[in-house]
Amino acid sequence: MHILIAEDDFMHNKLLTKFFEGLGHEVGSASDGLELVKMAMEKKPDLIVTDLHMPNMRGDTMIAMLENYPDLAGIPIIVVTGVTGQEVNEMGLDPNIPLFYKPVDFAKFSQELERIKKDRGL
Repeated sequence: MHILIAEDDFMHNKLLTKFFEGLGHEVGSASDGLELVKMAMEKKPDLIVTDLHMPNMRGDTMIAMLENYPDLAGIPIIVVTGVTGQEVNEMGLDPNIPLFYKPVDFAKFSQELERIKKDRGL
């Protein structure tokens, strides 16, 4: 799978990158939502993993923008965030988007990744 990560925290970005690379996936990373949108337009990924609070473009804004591009709208998204549940609710995220709070439970994260792979035939 080709996975794009949007995460402004260097350590969390590296942790997610190493996790996916360790599973044999190709990974690209961005430090904000705007950078990720540009990357996604160049090479349509199989999965996007995003934080919510980032500079230049927040994750929720990025998700809404992706939905406006027909070629990118169907890409599965996983949110990994440190914001509170109340803040997430106020952002109005689609409740069908898988949400993981930091620190990430990688056992459950792996299960979600396998579900997405199975659903997409990957």
